[in-house]
Amino acid sequence: MKHVNEQKSNEILEFIRAYIRENGISPSVREICAGTNTISTSTVHRYLHKLKEDGKIHMNQGKNRTIVMSEKRGIPVIHDMQDFLEMKNPENALNYFDSACLTGENYLIACCQKDLETLQIHKGDFLLTEHSEQGEYLVILDETGEISVTHRKEFRSGQILGSLVMMVRKFAEIPR
Repeated sequence: MKHVNEQKSNEILEFIRAYIRENGISPSVREICAGTNTISTSTVHRYLHKLKEDGKIHMNQGKNRTIVMSEKRGIPVIHDMQDFLEMKNPENALNYFDSACLTGENYLIACCQKDLETLQIHKGDFLLTEHSEQGEYLVILDETGEISVTHRKEFRSGQILGSLVMMVRKFAEIPR
């Protein structure tokens, strides 16, 4: 394979990342050409193959708009407090939720560890948490070491992890 300029490779990678974030789909080769001031589509193809070879992207050959970022980006998903306390190391995340409008720097998804009947939150629900203490509902680490949610006015003790933005419930599949 011909020599690949590392600076140009990074420029193309950043363009793809920004395009996906803004549009929700990957760019075409011609859009990459236009966005990175590259004249030849074959040059872009060469860079894409190198990025794929380096494990930075995935793509299906011969199909348009199939580029997917390989990097662990997005909102980290954790299961328990030990994971949260160690989030300085991104490898501790169970997974990453890819979001075009939210970044992992300000948000975290935690798995609720007990039923909170008054809030209609169940054990196993996922809590999208913003690193902020400004919300109406606070996600806390309670005295028992479990992740819980409480109304701001009812907060008495525990470590505030952030503010609840949204709750997501995974439903079991219904057999057909």
